[in-house]
Amino acid sequence: MSVFKIDSFRGGLADYEDKGIPGSFKFGSNLDIRKKKDSLSCQQDLVDEGLRSSQSPSASPSPSASISASPSVSESASVSATASFTPSSSPSVSKSASPSVTPSSSISPSPSPTKGAGVTTVFEGLIHTFVKGSDGYTYGFDNTGCIYKRDADAFWQRVYKDADGAILGAEEEPSETGKIYLCWATKTKVKRKPISGLSNWNDVEVIAQNLRSEDWHTMKQVGGAVYIANGPFLALVGYDSSFTNEALDLIPGNTAKTLVERNGRVVIGAVKTSDPDNGINGAIDAEVPLSQVGNDGDLYFANGTDSIPVKSFPGGGKVNPGGVCNEIDPVNFFEWEETALSWIGKQTIGNLALFAVYGADSGRNGIYSYGRKNKNHPSVMNLEYQLEADELGAIVNVNGTTLVSYRDGAEFGVKAVSKTVKATGTYEGIDLKAPVKKPGNITNWKYIEMFCSPIVNGTSIEFWYKMNKTGEFIQAKMEGEITQFSLVGEMRAVFLIGAEGYILEPRIVLNPTGNTSPEVNLSLIHFD
Repeated sequence: MSVFKIDSFRGGLADYEDKGIPGSFKFGSNLDIRKKKDSLSCQQDLVDEGLRSSQSPSASPSPSASISASPSVSESASVSATASFTPSSSPSVSKSASPSVTPSSSISPSPSPTKGAGVTTVFEGLIHTFVKGSDGYTYGFDNTGCIYKRDADAFWQRVYKDADGAILGAEEEPSETGKIYLCWATKTKVKRKPISGLSNWNDVEVIAQNLRSEDWHTMKQVGGAVYIANGPFLALVGYDSSFTNEALDLIPGNTAKTLVERNGRVVIGAVKTSDPDNGINGAIDAEVPLSQVGNDGDLYFANGTDSIPVKSFPGGGKVNPGGVCNEIDPVNFFEWEETALSWIGKQTIGNLALFAVYGADSGRNGIYSYGRKNKNHPSVMNLEYQLEADELGAIVNVNGTTLVSYRDGAEFGVKAVSKTVKATGTYEGIDLKAPVKKPGNITNWKYIEMFCSPIVNGTSIEFWYKMNKTGEFIQAKMEGEITQFSLVGEMRAVFLIGAEGYILEPRIVLNPTGNTSPEVNLSLIHFD
């Protein structure tokens, strides 16, 4: 009897269905592959924020918005595998808001509501831009003109609604007077409000009314000025509060869509006016500069000189301009000479890049990561948090918590990565091909042994398989027709396969409980 051994899971999504770097897999979702132990375990879950219980007897809002979270079960049970074949004769084994200045709702907390009957949400539209304010609040700007504010207790409230409708870009704006503003753009206007200004927002002012009517007015603060995507131009709000509608004229036929600050300069991601579906949707500078291009999930390395295709999201899809961020805010080194008026050089220390992907195949949408967390780990792609929705608007990391906005039908919301609940993890391994043998001999796949950490009460492991790349996945059973390995304290599971074929596609499903995940360390697939 021979064995395929699967003992590494850190290689992320493979480039091919039947091969990849060590530890890679064909598809996976909600898997924690960047921890310090190379094992298979569940990632954290996504939970709703901004929910309100309409049945609460208290009129005071609860500052707690860490909404209940039943683990979101992934319907696709994809599994990964780096497979090594060994014969065997034995069947045995941009400034992050500081928490210290974040205003906290000093209201007695009440239990967080669960989405369902008697629960409403504060969100009226899809947030396309998050801004982390220097006052410690996080602001969200949506496609209906609403502006929301989140405090350190994850309590959301709507603070303003712009009569001019959809907000197409927003940013924090410093000024030479010492004031700091929230700046945003509607179809044709640029507006701002002093941070820590009037609580009733009667101090909102219009600073420009001649923007071009475009789909996006993405903003980025660079060197004290705020740059604004303005169709074939860049507009600019200066540090002296001046406004220029056409600070830069792009090459004809291009429309500015996304902006990145790089080394004290603004980098523009554009789309062709004649082919808007194949332009740059979003860009981020992490360890390497990355851009997402077109509607088929293509990811490119783009530093302004080289253009190298990196990978594609496995189900296609795309991001919005606000749908990219670093997992942790970048920090900067500045170089200065005594005779210089300002710094002459800057280096940004990046981090893991996150992409809020929508429009992909079913089961393939959500928050993808690309990169690595230490030098000796490969730079790989992983679907960290699966989220099925019609559209994902924007993503941001606030004091270690990743937030993503979404639209699902007529419902809008913001989800946060939970610190207390894990999601159901699925792993779909690369195709395991039977070795060459005499003509007419068909490989018989016998069973799979899984060696895991001691099973905790409430957690379980499942094994599924598909033969010869046809049909649906079949759930394997243990002796006694048992479909899940859930024996508390046990560390070895044997699932029977008993099928013939040339190619086996393995799938492992990890079912957590609360914040505890089952953990697979080694799998041995036996065949004749």
